[in-house]
Amino acid sequence: AIPENRFVLLTVRNLVPRMGLDRLVLAMQAAAMKIPQIFLVIGGHGPLRDELQALVNHLGLQNHVRMAGFIPEDTLACYYQMADLFVLPSLDLEGFGMVTLEALACGLPVLGTPVGGTREILTRWDGRFLLSDSRSETLAQGIIECHRRLDVRAGEAAEISRSCREFVERHYSWDRNVAALESILAGVRRPPLEPRIVLRAGEARR
Repeated sequence: AIPENRFVLLTVRNLVPRMGLDRLVLAMQAAAMKIPQIFLVIGGHGPLRDELQALVNHLGLQNHVRMAGFIPEDTLACYYQMADLFVLPSLDLEGFGMVTLEALACGLPVLGTPVGGTREILTRWDGRFLLSDSRSETLAQGIIECHRRLDVRAGEAAEISRSCREFVERHYSWDRNVAALESILAGVRRPPLEPRIVLRAGEARR
């Protein structure tokens, strides 16, 4: 269970170097100094699990970071709903960004690095949540700014959550994607075939 009255960050990643999770853990050290109630849940499995846990222990972040292991698809939505912010600290090779859309569809704002599909999605949704780079210092500052922005007392958190869902419904719903695909296919018409000229033997030399 997640401790009560925490500002909960969530990331669900393969625990491999390109995901930048070590930088996120480092960022938590600085963020925790400004936000004592911050709590990060790292979902996923991979070869860096022990290394990341060792880093958490070394930095004394056991009360601020939890390695949740693999999160099954049927419980992932529950994690999205209990979190306040989803964080994508990817360094490179980020694909379309399905996990970004999943989080947004659940009303969960996403803070991400400018890598792959994350850049396009966050630019279109709300550029304030797109980081300038993937340094741990930048991640920490972004988290601190998001905490201020999502403070329920400021009244903006509910509006941001609503905008997450509306953005996905408007731009990435099945109906929208099917209509876009049909439009593309309608524009891809094969040119009419030129009539074939069949030459009988000897006509080519005339």
